Amino acid sequence: MERSERNIVSNASGYFPHPVSPPQSAGSMKRRAMKEKKTDHVVPLKNAVFAAFLAWFLPGLGHLYQGRKAKAAIYAVCILGLFFFGALLASGKCGVARCVYISMSPGPGAGVRYYYFAQVWAGAPALPALVQYLNDPTGVKQAANGFMAPPMQVTPGSRGYSENEPSIDNIRKKLNRRFEIGTLMTTMAGLLNIFAIFDALYGPVNEEEEERNRQKKLEEKRKRQRAKRRKGEDTAEM
Repeated sequence: MERSERNIVSNASGYFPHPVSPPQSAGSMKRRAMKEKKTDHVVPLKNAVFAAFLAWFLPGLGHLYQGRKAKAAIYAVCILGLFFFGALLASGKCGVARCVYISMSPGPGAGVRYYYFAQVWAGAPALPALVQYLNDPTGVKQAANGFMAPPMQVTPGSRGYSENEPSIDNIRKKLNRRFEIGTLMTTMAGLLNIFAIFDALYGPVNEEEEERNRQKKLEEKRKRQRAKRRKGEDTAEM
């Protein structure tokens, strides 16, 4: 037996041949090291609840608190950019950001503004609407040039109605399609931030861990089925 093909490994009982493992390429070793690093890597969530609050208050802030700067930048640019651009579209002579407001008066007039329940998930950028509503729920004062102020609760044809009044009908007429587009964009920004909040609270999805948990549950289910079958067979024999 040639020494170039076999290793002679010492043993308590003497010698026995041991085949030499083939050398690994640099590429395969690098991929293996990267895989082990990825598996062992743990994202530091710090105080996850506080991070989730920060992520709601200002998109990207919670991830910045956790040290996840890349995701913080992505969420801040995408979500805030979407919200502010939509608010800018719904601005004009009738006021600023007129697509973001609170109205809780059912029936004629502005009606109940259900979109705000999604817009508010964008955090601080949508909070001026809450301040405006608490200060003037009927929309008579129109403070700060109507910035996120609720429309006046008047309807066309009612007493004292004027086309210059900031009612919802006049706002829609002056902004035209920009009002609907701005509403859609600010609503989408709020809904997208919900995903960012959950990511700050629970961290990124670990696919390998999810697969291990799935396999574990599947194995437990099989064990229960086998135990049930054995129990049925024992009962039949008796």
